[in-house]
Formats: sequence, structure tokens, C-alpha cells
Amino acid sequence: MIGTQLAERLRGRGDEVWILTRRSPRSEHEIQWDPSRGVQSPRLLEGVDALFNLVGEHLADRPWTKARRKLLVDSRVQATETLLGSLAELDAPPSAYVGVGSLGIFGDRGDAFIDDEDPPGSGFLADLCVAWEQAHLSAEEALGARVSILRMSVVLSPTGGAFPLMVQPFRYVGGWLGNGRQYSPWISIRDCVGGLVHLAQCDRCSGGFNGTVPTPTPNKEWLRALGRVMHRPVVTHAPKWALRGALGELAESLFLASIRAVPRKLLETGYIFTDPDAEEMFRWLLPAFERERERTRGEGRRRRW
Repeated sequence: MIGTQLAERLRGRGDEVWILTRRSPRSEHEIQWDPSRGVQSPRLLEGVDALFNLVGEHLADRPWTKARRKLLVDSRVQATETLLGSLAELDAPPSAYVGVGSLGIFGDRGDAFIDDEDPPGSGFLADLCVAWEQAHLSAEEALGARVSILRMSVVLSPTGGAFPLMVQPFRYVGGWLGNGRQYSPWISIRDCVGGLVHLAQCDRCSGGFNGTVPTPTPNKEWLRALGRVMHRPVVTHAPKWALRGALGELAESLFLASIRAVPRKLLETGYIFTDPDAEEMFRWLLPAFERERERTRGEGRRRRW
């Protein structure tokens, strides 16, 4: 979802974009790679200006069993180490390296404001994020690159991710997660992609950056904004005990944790948010989602014919 939108934004600027893919290449600008073995033809990347590393299995797809935890770690840490090993062979490696992380690095901090430079929290997700960021930062030595990391919050997009799952129950009645008082950081796909491009082209950007809107919003508040846009009452909730019972630590770390993060470094380095307000963002996002749904339905009908 993010990679597709990022590639479109870069091409729209006139940039040449190469895609590393695990499947067989379908165009001349795709290069096959294996996260456990490396890039098949790394020399094709000789002289690229910037590398965006978005690799990693989805965090919220399923409960964190022992096997799932290993996959989450390997798909981030080991895959990044393998990628850097391939790129280290280049005579002219990328001078800018942009990785992604997660605001879950901070853990549950209640109502405390969280700055980009605050120390990490504890627990599996925080430990995973620390190891993930360390793998990214090793690109400084491996490639001689300037390294920056966008710590992801919930990315709201009309083409996938969390938003299509949020919309379905809101067609009847809206609700929040847990008590709704926890600060749930979010960012639109437009600002997620904009933030990544900003980190690549801003020479002052290095280290970790909080990827969330400037004004932290409690979970109940920003879901009520969706209810207003959809003209639906927001009167119910998913209780903590049900979320914990179904998803265990995943629910505690991703859905119930309160992370009142602010994007100080993004703002100080000159990034201007496109979608800083939840209700205004939903007024763009919902029609865009409906158009995307109609488009995919139309493609499905053409395929059946």
C-alpha cells in the first residue's frame, strides 16, 4: 500500500524509480531479491540517490505466537541486514537511506507527551522496534549513507490497511477501542508518503522521526470524527477484555496502548502536513475510498466478462 503510493509520488516528480520485489520482475525497473539471500542484480542500483526500505511482515495480521514473533523480527532485522550486505558491494551506494519503524517503540505512556528523542519502552514490540532501528542505522557504516527513519502510526489510506476495516462497522453504528481515552497516533497516506520523501531529500534529517499528526488525538475523539463524516452515531466500543482475549499482547501494544507522540523533528525540518485534522482528513478519505471500491468492482466485472 505505502510502496505503491510512494512510487507514484516519486514518478510524478519526474524521478526514476526501481522496485525490489520478491516475485519475478514484470518490468525493466523491477529487481528480484530474497530477504534471506540478497538482491539478485545489485549492480543495477549503482548510483541511485536514495533507498526506501519498507520491508516487514504486517504487525496486526494475527496474534503474536512464538513463530509469528520470529517472523516479525526476521522480516525486519534480518531482511535489512541482508539488503545492506548486497548494497555494500556497490561502488556508488545510495547517499540517503530512509527506513520505516513503528511508534510502538515507546510502549504505553498514558498522557505523557512523547518526543522523537524519548527513550524506548518495554515489551516485545518495543524491543522489536529498537532492533529494527539499529538495523536501519547500520546503513551509516555499511553504505556511508545519511539514515532517517519514519516511525509509523496507523496509516489511513483509501486503498487498504486499517481504513477499509474501520468503515464496515461504521455503516451501522460507530465505536471506539477499549475506553477510548488512549492516544492512538495516526497519519494519512498522503502525509506518510510526503514524510518519506521529505526525509529522503532533506539533508538535515537523520535518526528517528515520529510519523504522526501534530495534535495527538484520543481514540474516541478521532473515531467520533469518522462518525460525523459518515453520519453515524458513535455509541459503542470494543471492550478491553474482548480485545485482549482475541489478540493478547498485540491488542495491548497496538490497539490499547496510549502513545501521545508529537512529530517535532518533522515540523522543525520544514515538513508541512496535508492532513493534520481528523475530520477534514476523513472528508477526503471516505469519498476516495468509495471511488477506489467502485473502481475495483468495475475491474472485477470486466474480468468475469
